[in-house]
Amino acid sequence: MLIFKTIRNILIGFGIACIALLIFILIASLNGWTEIDMGLLKIQVIGSMSYGAICGVVSLVHESRRLSLFSKTSIQFLAFVIGYAIFGSFLGWFRSLENMILMMAIYIMIYVIIWLIIYFSQKRLADELNKGIR
Repeated sequence: MLIFKTIRNILIGFGIACIALLIFILIASLNGWTEIDMGLLKIQVIGSMSYGAICGVVSLVHESRRLSLFSKTSIQFLAFVIGYAIFGSFLGWFRSLENMILMMAIYIMIYVIIWLIIYFSQKRLADELNKGIR
């Protein structure tokens, strides 16, 4: 079962990475980028999908019943942010240290917003289920 979940999460990570890369390409084309080096594109696709796969695998930490929600979220958050910094540096996503700090801040804000949305929707669902049990 763990192998199935791992493969599923890797494929989901691939998909999310490809969607993010597509959004980048669309934004770049709107800003006048009309050509891209196929070698560079190949590296970006492979790198983005690799990062997506890692994020998918790291998300399996939430399957653990032994860790607290805080521990799970901390492990996932640190792995995502450190991975983003490593992959972003290797793939040239940052032009300077200031740019890296700005992009990391945006990444963290997006992570927190998504986490809060998921947390409160799950909490609301649990409350509704508990009301149904009573």
